[in-house]
Amino acid sequence: MNLTAPYPVELLRVARKVVWYDTPEQTLADLNTFLSHLMVYGSSTDVAVTKRYVPAEEFRKVLEDALAGVFTQDAWRKWHEDLGMPVPPLPRRHFPDGSFGPEPGSFFGR
Repeated sequence: MNLTAPYPVELLRVARKVVWYDTPEQTLADLNTFLSHLMVYGSSTDVAVTKRYVPAEEFRKVLEDALAGVFTQDAWRKWHEDLGMPVPPLPRRHFPDGSFGPEPGSFFGR
């Protein structure tokens, strides 16, 4: 699914709030980035507004293809539980040598 311009004013407001580094229009053009940031930084009101335009299946897709380093442990667990999905470990970075980044919640053993 893709949102199409012209975007609703209320979605532009949410996009401006949850992604500071792009224009709201750029953010809404990339639904995966918009939803992943909304799921971490958005308020319950922001989520309710977005759910009027985006079906739950799109939120599930974000969790299934999540990038490492975007979700907090709390947001990861909350969204999986809210959508009735099992809660897997947070995604980890994969390096070219085949190794993985640090365990979620730690920084190289600290």
